[in-house]
Amino acid sequence: MMTFKLFAGSLVMMLAVISTAFFIVRYSKFYQGELARTGGREVALDGLRGLAALMVAVCHADMVSLWIKPGQWLAVMPNVLHSFGTIGVIFFFMLTGYLFWGKARKANGKLNPLKLWRGRLYRIAPLYLFSVVLVVLLVLAESDHGWLTLSNLLALLRILPLGALPWGHVGTVNMVDYNGVVWTLQFEWQFYLLLPFIAWLAPGRRTYIGILIFYGAYVYHWVLIFFWPGLDWHSATMDIWWFFVFGILSSALLENQKAASVLRHPLVAVIVFCASVFWCCLQRQFFPSVSLAAGLFPTFLVAAAGNGFGGLLTHPVTRCLGAISFSLYLLHFMVFRLVFWLATAGGWGWMPSIIHWLILTVALVAVTILSAFTYRWIEFPFLSANRKLNSTAHQQTA
Repeated sequence: MMTFKLFAGSLVMMLAVISTAFFIVRYSKFYQGELARTGGREVALDGLRGLAALMVAVCHADMVSLWIKPGQWLAVMPNVLHSFGTIGVIFFFMLTGYLFWGKARKANGKLNPLKLWRGRLYRIAPLYLFSVVLVVLLVLAESDHGWLTLSNLLALLRILPLGALPWGHVGTVNMVDYNGVVWTLQFEWQFYLLLPFIAWLAPGRRTYIGILIFYGAYVYHWVLIFFWPGLDWHSATMDIWWFFVFGILSSALLENQKAASVLRHPLVAVIVFCASVFWCCLQRQFFPSVSLAAGLFPTFLVAAAGNGFGGLLTHPVTRCLGAISFSLYLLHFMVFRLVFWLATAGGWGWMPSIIHWLILTVALVAVTILSAFTYRWIEFPFLSANRKLNSTAHQQTA
C-alpha cells in the first residue's frame, strides 16, 4: 500500500511539472525561441538534464513528506524514490564530464583556463547568489536569530564561494537543511579547476591512458583501505570522480561515428533502458556508487549519441525542463523546506500522506514557474553576456 502511495504521489507530481512545462512552451515566446535555436547543442542531453533535475526534486519531495508526518527534520529509512535523486545526480556529473571533455578534445587539449572559468562563473554565480539570499531570508524567518553573531561570521561566509566550499553549521543552524543540493557544486568546481591542467590527456587515445591512470589510483586507494581500514580514505569522493570519468569515456567512444549511428537506433534505446532499470533494481542503491553508475552508463552513452528514446528526450517539454534545470535543481529544496516549516507550524502532520504529496506537488509546480522566470531574467542575461564575450574574443583572434 505504501509503495502504491509513493508511486501515485510521485507520478502525479511529475505529470504536474511536465504539464507546467508544456504550458510554458506553449505560451512563452521566449522559450519557443530558445528551443528553436539549437546552436549545435546535443538536444537529447538537454532532455536528460531536465528529467534528472525532476528526479532529484521528486526524491526530496518524498523525504519532506516523511518529515512532515512527525514534524521533525531527521534521517529517514530509504525507499525506492530515494534512488531517483541518486540517479539524477549521477547523470549530472556524467553530463559535465562528457560536455567539457568533449570541448577539451575539440581544442586538442589546449583549453583557455580564464575563458573556461569565466564561463562557469557567469553560469553558476547569478542564480547561486540569488538562492543564497533566499536561504538567508528563510533562515531569518524560521529561526530566533541567535546565530547572527560575529563569532559565526566566518561560518556564514562559507556559503558565498558559489558552492566551492561545503556548507555547514552557522551557530545552531545547519545551512544544509535549507539547501541540500549545493554539495554537488563542490565537485563540479573541483572538476572545472582541474580540467585545464589535465586537458592534455584529452586528444586521441590519451583519454584512455588517463582513464587507466585514474583506475590505477582507484585500485591503489582500495588497497590502502584493505591494509589500513581504520583510516578515512574519502571513498565516497573517489566514487563521485568515477561519474565524471564515465562522461569522459562517452566523449571518446562517440567519436566513432559508426558506433554512434548504431546507438541511435530505437531498439538500442529500449534494450539499454530496460537493462539499466533491471540493474538499478538489483543494486537497490540509495546513495551514489560506482556500481550504480556503471549500470546507468549505457543509457547515458546512448543518449549522448543522440538517441531521443522515442522522442522523450528531444520533446520540447523535456528540453524546456532542461533549460530551467539548474534553477529547478537549486531552488526546489528551499521551497520544500518552507513547506515543511509551514506544515510544522500549522500542525499538518495528522493529514494523510497523499495530502502532503499534493501540497508538495503544488510547491514544485510553483518552483517550476519560478525557475522559468529565474532562467529568463537571472541566468539567461549572463549566459548571453558570456557568449558575446567569447564571440568578440574569437573575432579579434581570427
